[in-house]
Amino acid sequence: MRSFTIKDYCQIGLSLTALSVAAFINAESAKAATFSVGGYTWDAANSVVSGSIVSGSQNISGFPAFFMGNQPEVANKTVGSILGFGSDTSVELGDDKNRGVIELNWGSGMSLANAAGKDFVVYENGSWSAPEAFAVAVRKVGQNTFSQFLYQFSNGFETPVFATGFDLSDFGIGENEEIDAIRIMNLIATDKVSGADGQGFVGGNFDPLTGPFGLGSYTADKFDSDITYVVGLHSPKPVPEPSSILSLLALGTLGITSRLVRRTL
Repeated sequence: MRSFTIKDYCQIGLSLTALSVAAFINAESAKAATFSVGGYTWDAANSVVSGSIVSGSQNISGFPAFFMGNQPEVANKTVGSILGFGSDTSVELGDDKNRGVIELNWGSGMSLANAAGKDFVVYENGSWSAPEAFAVAVRKVGQNTFSQFLYQFSNGFETPVFATGFDLSDFGIGENEEIDAIRIMNLIATDKVSGADGQGFVGGNFDPLTGPFGLGSYTADKFDSDITYVVGLHSPKPVPEPSSILSLLALGTLGITSRLVRRTL
C-alpha cells in the first residue's frame, strides 16, 4: 500500500483550493446574474432571447429603456434589443386605436413549464400611478395556436418599470405542462375584459381598469404600452424531440415485454 508524502498532501491541498476558487467564481457569476425588480427575483439567464413582430409593425417603435442600469446580462435581452431596436431598448406597442402584437420565446427548442406560483414576469416602462394596458397569450408545447389574451393588473413597481407576474395555470396550462412562446399586445380603447373587477381575458363585457398601481380607468393616452423585459421565474428547458419520446416509449415497452417473458419461463 502506497503511503502519502508531504508532496502528495500539498498537491491535494492545491487541488482543493483550486476547486474552492472555481466554485466561488461560479457562485459569484450566478449571483451577478440574479436581480430583484418590482417584487420579483430572477436570473437573467431565464429571460426570453428571441422574437418577432406579429402585426402592426407600423405602430411599433423602440426607445431607450434605462433598465437595470444597462447591465450587460440584461441590456441585450430587453425586448427592444431582441426585436432589433438596439441594446437596452423598450418597444412601444400601438395606441388607443391601433394594435401592435409581438411574439417572444426562450430560444429554439426551449420551453417554460408551469411550476408552483408565478411562472414569468413582464416589465412595462412607465411612471408611478400610470401603467399602460397590455395583454398576454401563451402557446402550449405541441400546439399551433395561442391561448386567449389575458389582461392582469400590475403587481409591482420599481422605477422605471411596472411588473406583472403571470401564472400559466390562469391560461389553462396544467401543472408541469409547458409553453414555448408568448405573445403580447397593447389593448385599444374599445377592448373589454371578462372580469367584473376590470381584468381577465380580452373579449368580455367589462372595461379594463388600471388596478392598484393606477387611478382606475385608462385614459386614451395609456394604451401605448412600453414592453421592456420578459423573464421566466424558473429555468426554461429543452423540449424533448419526438424521436426521443418514441425511443423512450419503445424502451418502456421492451422492458415490460422482457419482464412478462421472464415470468412465463
